Amino acid sequence: MKKVNQYIIALVAVFTFSCELDEPVDLNNPSFGGVLTDANIGQLNELVTGILARASTGMGVYHDVAGVIGRDIYRIDVSDPRWVGDVMGTGSLDNSAFYTGTNFNTRYNGVKTANTLIGAAENTTVLTTEEAQGYLAFAKTFKAHALLFALNHQYNNGIRIDVEDPNALGPYTSNAAEGYDAIAALLVEAATHATAAGSSFAFGLTTGFTDFDTPATFGTFIKALQARVALYQANYANAATFVDQSFLDETGNFGVGVYRVFANASGDRVNPLFFPNNTNGTTRLAHNDWVPDAEVGDLRLAKASLRTTPQDVISGQLVATYDAWAVTSQTQPMAFIRNEELILIKAEALIQEGSAASLAAAVTLIDVIRVQSGGLPAYSGAVTQTALINEMLHQRRYSLFDEGHRWIDMRRYNKLDELTLDLTGHSVIIQIPRPFNEVGVQGG
Repeated sequence: MKKVNQYIIALVAVFTFSCELDEPVDLNNPSFGGVLTDANIGQLNELVTGILARASTGMGVYHDVAGVIGRDIYRIDVSDPRWVGDVMGTGSLDNSAFYTGTNFNTRYNGVKTANTLIGAAENTTVLTTEEAQGYLAFAKTFKAHALLFALNHQYNNGIRIDVEDPNALGPYTSNAAEGYDAIAALLVEAATHATAAGSSFAFGLTTGFTDFDTPATFGTFIKALQARVALYQANYANAATFVDQSFLDETGNFGVGVYRVFANASGDRVNPLFFPNNTNGTTRLAHNDWVPDAEVGDLRLAKASLRTTPQDVISGQLVATYDAWAVTSQTQPMAFIRNEELILIKAEALIQEGSAASLAAAVTLIDVIRVQSGGLPAYSGAVTQTALINEMLHQRRYSLFDEGHRWIDMRRYNKLDELTLDLTGHSVIIQIPRPFNEVGVQGG
């Protein structure tokens, strides 16, 4: 991944823990106002690089919080007992803790940088109309993505959608539904820009966008994100429409998709979810339900690796015997979204449509996952909406293990009470508290 230069660092750093913004000072580049009114191609492309960098920053905390609460993993850190305390649901959450601020802060850094690119692309004379549309498609897609990841943690606390003017911050959405609606609307704008962006972008993208680096192919990525958001809205008709317009391939490679990329060279970042097998102390472990709850012979169990020695999670009370092993190297890419999820999205939309024909079509897609991903026999259970919802959630659990989905999936189906309470006194967290710096702030 390209290193982010001093200009981008100065730009994205201004969005600190609160949404209060200060104009950055950069001694080596034109003023912030200059970028917004007369940016050149180099400056615009630096903003693209900054947006991609922000989309990879803080992903360890995002996934680990979702994974611990969703009972995908245990996360232990010898220097921070809050992973096995607060996040596992042993008490009240701290609105000034890392699990509150890291994701919120980083996602809004991405929103700020995206807003800057939008303003710059709209107020420069160096771009053709089509080139400007390409920058807008990219910026609004990643603005929506950043807001989505903020909302996934904040849920019914809501999020701010409008933060363009630091002196007149927009209000918080009143609940999760309002937030998802706003994100869906932003993705509609992004898709419209992509359609008008011609045949190529004026900027380059990382290798994580191989085959998705033109306006047309990037547009299928937008449609994939729209399909995911439509599920969160429980708008299954839209989910079915969008997923069919995406890069869905019902018989294709499950791994095809758009990815964050990592490297271990100086100045780059590595995949934060990777820990070597049998690491003691600070590490990530598969939840104790992961193997027992699987069907015998499920090939996806390779995403958990049996340890040579069990690891204490809570000393004297809880131990784990498997490492989380979905990420097996420091440089393994991390999907924004990939084909296996799209197949499951379409299956869910068909199940929710509910007709006999749709349920039968959903079983066909579930069998694609069961056989090709899990190495399992075809589904033989009841072909009813209730039974297939449970089967679909089970397949999502194993196909998308440790990708940050299960907490969200169980929450949107009102099934959080089905998640395991490892010890007496544990609970399942519904949402992360609003950061303390936002409590009482304008609109907060």
